Amino acid sequence: MAKAKTNNKDTGKAPASPPTGKHSYRACYKRFAPEALALPDKEVELCRADVRIAFANVKQGVEAACADPARVRKALPELPLDEVLALPDLGRALVFASTRVTARPASSREIEVKLKLVAELREPMLSLAETLARRGLLPREVVAEIRAGSGKYDMASDGMALAHLYEEHAEALRGKHPFTREEFDQLREASEWLLDNLTPDGARRPATKQRGDAEAMRDRLWTLLIRRHADLRKIGYYFHGDAFEDITPKLQSRVVKAAVEEVDEEDVDADGGDEEEVDEEPEEASP
Repeated sequence: MAKAKTNNKDTGKAPASPPTGKHSYRACYKRFAPEALALPDKEVELCRADVRIAFANVKQGVEAACADPARVRKALPELPLDEVLALPDLGRALVFASTRVTARPASSREIEVKLKLVAELREPMLSLAETLARRGLLPREVVAEIRAGSGKYDMASDGMALAHLYEEHAEALRGKHPFTREEFDQLREASEWLLDNLTPDGARRPATKQRGDAEAMRDRLWTLLIRRHADLRKIGYYFHGDAFEDITPKLQSRVVKAAVEEVDEEDVDADGGDEEEVDEEPEEASP
């Protein structure tokens, strides 16, 4: 069974202005998960907040306080500005994690549908990959590893590995295969969903296990958000003085309804349950 690898690297360079493009919630979750998991257990704070409100406040704060990143970097060179500018994406990761807490367990029918999709794409892609490997266009050992093994979980892992393999060697394979970007995206998304909802032996992942893992990740992402939001408020205070509360509101400050509705309109790329009433998390001290 092959595991997909990634060569994505963070350049550490901030954009010339606050990022306006929106990344998928799932992509943001995958981006910040390693940092969240690296937090010491004893430092993780329980999330009882309305994450939609926190996300809306984070977006407002970054747009208002970081409109000129170069100016902020010059005035506060020791502050981790790149992390502050990434706060909206961290907020998306937190919202995605929250949907995983409230999501219902996958049904057998849903699993079978995803498996059918992966199986239909896996075999032609893998067969062609074997031919391309024999011609020296793909690494033979990687392709052979993907072919080895069997079972539902293994099939999902193969789907992830195949999508990554074709992407990694896209230049060398240009014009040498019939598969579309949409098919690779479908394979990757279905495989990822299966890995989230199956145990390694191919059984449906228990709902209690899913919920426990999801809650733990939500709390870790919330902790990251709290820490980095404090730096955003330092920027607000530095440039706006006592008005910083309006420029960079606390995470659970009540925002206008339109701001939350704007968050709700974004596609979370995950099935979520109804929102529950939650207690507000105590805020970090104002600078």
